[in-house]
Amino acid sequence: MGEVGFAPAVRAAVVTAWGAPLDIREIAAPRPGPGEVLARIRVSGVCHSDVHQWKGDWPAERALMESFGIRVLGHEGVGTVEAVGPGVSRFTVGDRVGVPWMNYWCGGCEVCLTGYSQWCAKAQTTSVTVNGTFAELASVSERAAVSVPAGIPDDEAAPLMCAGVTAYGAVRRLVSELRIPPGKIVAVVGAAGGLGHYAVQIAQALGYRVAGIDVGENRVRFVRELGAEWAWDAGEAEEAIAAVGGADASIVFTPKLAGYELAFKLTRLVGGVVAVGIPDPAEGPLPITPAALISRGTRIVPANVGVTHEFEELFRLYRAGRVKSHLARRGTLTDLSGILQDMADAKYVARAVVSV
Repeated sequence: MGEVGFAPAVRAAVVTAWGAPLDIREIAAPRPGPGEVLARIRVSGVCHSDVHQWKGDWPAERALMESFGIRVLGHEGVGTVEAVGPGVSRFTVGDRVGVPWMNYWCGGCEVCLTGYSQWCAKAQTTSVTVNGTFAELASVSERAAVSVPAGIPDDEAAPLMCAGVTAYGAVRRLVSELRIPPGKIVAVVGAAGGLGHYAVQIAQALGYRVAGIDVGENRVRFVRELGAEWAWDAGEAEEAIAAVGGADASIVFTPKLAGYELAFKLTRLVGGVVAVGIPDPAEGPLPITPAALISRGTRIVPANVGVTHEFEELFRLYRAGRVKSHLARRGTLTDLSGILQDMADAKYVARAVVSV
């Protein structure tokens, strides 16, 4: 594909130092390679992962960003196709498209072929190994690009690219991995957060009885407004859930080890814990011993974002009115540093988006 028509530079929010205010400036525009889609981003969601990447909290991701020269965060982009690379057949210029966290997977290794492409050894991730969506243009492989249906506004669709589909994948593992049928009690730890608030809605839509757990009166009230059958502060959750027989499974979205400690206490014998939140490595390992696992029959299942077919299933729930993006903050790229800091300080619930 020729270079005619490509902008030489694009406006982006750039990481100059870990935790420092982002620099809004022009950078070289990306170009679509073979099998790639170039998206003009209109709206990008702001994910809690962006906070950790911005601060450099996760050593592995920080090392990858440095190795690949990545300085643009964001992995919840929605816009239109600006151009396509050689071999692309599923998208054409002008199509509506989403750019998610998973930017590429090989599709042919044993991991991919058994349905776990999130862990493909050749996977590329938006904002870690490929520059992200806090920029006017972003590239994504055709395999990972999301076809966003009409009827979902940009600002509500953007957070579905990571938070929504990650929550969907976590709830889906109750059936696919843990074999816990609808009708059972599921505790959502971190239920008022960007991911947790989706999980409360999705789990209810799939027929589970949801106990939403968070910290503080405002957050518990929000969980109750989402329609959870029970909404409890973390300090009362253990005693409260014991009164209904315990949770058949817990899903942990909070990035705190205390959230996992609570989940293991909430989960009944032969129950399961779905691990989503990533605590600071300095907090240490999971607070459970092999003896406790064996004696209680606890099963631990990891959930790591979602892939193409899970987006289709999530969109169906959205169009049916069972899932909604609750947006607490809106802004532009110039507001992004403040939004990230407020998110780090837990100053609001649910999601934030920025117009690009």
